Amino acid sequence: MSNVLSSNAFLATSYVGITGAAVFSLASIPFRNLIGFLYISEDNKSIKISSVDFWGRRKDRIIDADDWIPLYDMPPKFTDPLFRTPQLSDGTKYKLVMKYGKIINATKVGQVLE
Repeated sequence: MSNVLSSNAFLATSYVGITGAAVFSLASIPFRNLIGFLYISEDNKSIKISSVDFWGRRKDRIIDADDWIPLYDMPPKFTDPLFRTPQLSDGTKYKLVMKYGKIINATKVGQVLE
């Protein structure tokens, strides 16, 4: 039974598996904490952030509107034309793609997020 596969086949398979895992991990970095949807409550006091985690699953987080640091208070960054990086008061950073988003109620978004 041990003569079926050579030792080089095991090493080659291990190399392909480890390299593939490293490539997929590096490729997922730009999509971590990417905001898919932002929901604002009727009274403008809470925000629900729906983002994507490392595994591509949706994570919902409900925060107070006061925990959101306004986008205009953030210093400009090199990546601002591609996406904005809103931050919460606890230090959590997200990525918000502005180019492809759709804003349903611009007045409300301006009051709460900016």
